[in-house]
Amino acid sequence: MTLRYEGVKPEAFEQLRAKLKTYGIDLSNQQGSFNEKGVSGTYNYSPEAEQLNLDDLKVGFPASMMISADKLQQRMDEIMVQHGARPQR
Repeated sequence: MTLRYEGVKPEAFEQLRAKLKTYGIDLSNQQGSFNEKGVSGTYNYSPEAEQLNLDDLKVGFPASMMISADKLQQRMDEIMVQHGARPQR
């Protein structure tokens, strides 16, 4: 799954980072990869362009017992929209 967001202000990125940390996903920099508790993918955040891209997002075991990929996308969309960002599909 690929997710793209535009209009992502730094505070929105920080909110997303904090929320994902509750799922065990640590986005420690502005770009990189993660593979925590069954959730994996790569990300790239550009504060200058206010864009966030998440690529190869996958939800596997054990995370899949608690959240589906669609539900994770929905929650991420909600956080981004609350902070003025727009999902790009």
